[in-house]
Amino acid sequence: MTDRAGAAEFTGRSEHTITIQTSPKRRAQGSGWPAPISGPEGVLLYPLDELAAAIEGIAEASRARVHSITLDGDPDELIPALEFRALIDAKASTWSKYVDMSKAAWGRGEDGYLPRPDLEEPSPKRGVIRYWKRHRVEHWINSRPGRGAGAGPPVRTEATGPTAAKYRRVMAAIRQDISEGIFAPGQRLPSEATLGTRYAVSLTTVRRALTELRREGVLSRSDDGIVAAPNTPPHDA
Repeated sequence: MTDRAGAAEFTGRSEHTITIQTSPKRRAQGSGWPAPISGPEGVLLYPLDELAAAIEGIAEASRARVHSITLDGDPDELIPALEFRALIDAKASTWSKYVDMSKAAWGRGEDGYLPRPDLEEPSPKRGVIRYWKRHRVEHWINSRPGRGAGAGPPVRTEATGPTAAKYRRVMAAIRQDISEGIFAPGQRLPSEATLGTRYAVSLTTVRRALTELRREGVLSRSDDGIVAAPNTPPHDA
């Protein structure tokens, strides 16, 4: 289950759209969206599996209008979860929901919402790192639940999503600078403009990278500005 904000992120729609499409009136008109359930303190909750079914139905109606993608490279090459997530431009929280929805099926040796990983290995810190063969990632992207016009975040490639590729490179560069002691724990980072010059990207790209790193706990906000956190949290990919 998830709340309205989570449902909006999961489906790639606004909270206003979620409210309208799941209302009794719209459901009676055949919107196909699930009815919310009243949770603690009256918070409305939405079943993730029913949301997935709803966006899959919408995708089926518009599938013919969506172009398929082709991933260059060895079709049997293993792609890590971070690269998989970047290709569909999914936030870390959205990806975690996809994984949670899939684990039960994976445990049975089957595909879940996400395809079953071709390889899992322990992370150096904690958790596991998962990998998929390139051709299986391509197939899932071209037939995934929620694929379709307006039915989830658009697929990003180097040609169609350079900004996504750039901000992820900036995230990696900042992580490396922290690990090498260039930005010490608790030290205030340079200004956004300075970081933009350092990494040769726009302010928009810098801001997105900083936002994602704060969300992951790599950076934090203090009275002095954005600082490097004491420890980079483990990442379960």
